[in-house]
Amino acid sequence: HTLGRIGGIAGSAARRRHLPFVVSIHGGVMDPPPSAPVDPKNAGRGLEWGRVFGWWWRAHHVLEEADAILTCNTREAELLRERHPHQLIAVQPHGVSTALFRADRRAAARAAFPAIVGRDVLLTVARVDPVKNQLWVVRQLPRIVARHPQVLLVMAGACTNADYGAELQREIQRLGMERHVLLTGGLPPGDPRVVGLMQEARVAILPSITETFGLVILESWAAGLATLASRTSGSLGLVRDGENGSLFSLDNPDEFHAKLERLLQDPAAHTRTVAAGRRGADDYDIAVLAGRVRDLYARLIEEKHALRHSA
Repeated sequence: HTLGRIGGIAGSAARRRHLPFVVSIHGGVMDPPPSAPVDPKNAGRGLEWGRVFGWWWRAHHVLEEADAILTCNTREAELLRERHPHQLIAVQPHGVSTALFRADRRAAARAAFPAIVGRDVLLTVARVDPVKNQLWVVRQLPRIVARHPQVLLVMAGACTNADYGAELQREIQRLGMERHVLLTGGLPPGDPRVVGLMQEARVAILPSITETFGLVILESWAAGLATLASRTSGSLGLVRDGENGSLFSLDNPDEFHAKLERLLQDPAAHTRTVAAGRRGADDYDIAVLAGRVRDLYARLIEEKHALRHSA
């Protein structure tokens, strides 16, 4: 689950023991997200001695020497196949426990956050961070509230960027949206309160600037929640626009509002979207995906064993 020097060390050990070596890519490698600004405190600190060890352990050859490369991102898989046409590239998505998200947890959410009772809840589930882009949704709120006065935007997630969190609070106040926003703070994954919020909400909104996969889409599907996601490589690999969810471009707020309005105002469209999402979640259940990994590893072990005994 790593590249670089640690990946090189693992690959070297695998080759010496004649074991299959599999690389699992979590973030973007061939399809990288927008680069983050460099922290000046950590810049220009002199020679990075670890590069010597990286050369020794062939850290720059981890992908080309792996027996299989796993990625959760379909676009990443396409680009990897172009770069490494002779290697086994497999899309291995993240999984979700459908049973966890289908157990009724609405009472836990109402008890923890009584402000949601009687409101039309729009939900974001993500760390409060610029890449998750909650500020974009806050700036759409006045237009939403003008049509739906009972809307409450619930942002579930820990703040991982203090400056961004402060900017978010200032913008909520500037727009006069305090009555229409609730920040829950950090909640553990799979927490009954998070599951309950998904079951109470009308629409899950994912306004991310970049998203390698988009696990919250699967969680929303399993919980029976309609999703509205920005067009990132992760969401494009999961959502069929207008079927199991809806997609919008961040540079087109009108598209966002039109699709949100459809999910809020057209019960038949909302029901169809939720039903398609529930069916889709079954394909990403952790038991199904674990079986795929098991089968892949068994195949690689058998191939390596046969190759070793034929040599």
